[in-house]
Amino acid sequence: MNIPLSKHQADWIAEQVRIGRYASEIEAIENAVAAKIADEEDVRLLREKLRRSEEDVATGRVVSSDEVFDRLRRRIEAIAAEGRK
Repeated sequence: MNIPLSKHQADWIAEQVRIGRYASEIEAIENAVAAKIADEEDVRLLREKLRRSEEDVATGRVVSSDEVFDRLRRRIEAIAAEGRK
């Protein structure tokens, strides 16, 4: 595969190899592609979490902030009480 790069991209890759971040230009490009793939997977997972959250809100499966903080306070108090024993 022959992939044309802009001068800026080629210079960046060459600099990364020169400073020792990568052993070769191929390694730098492989790493960049792997990072892009990982980023896209992260975005896909976030979108799925967002979709589920929106579904929860739409169907009323939510908890008020007051209730969340009450639960947290009770949990903290229980942990503190356990630590005093």
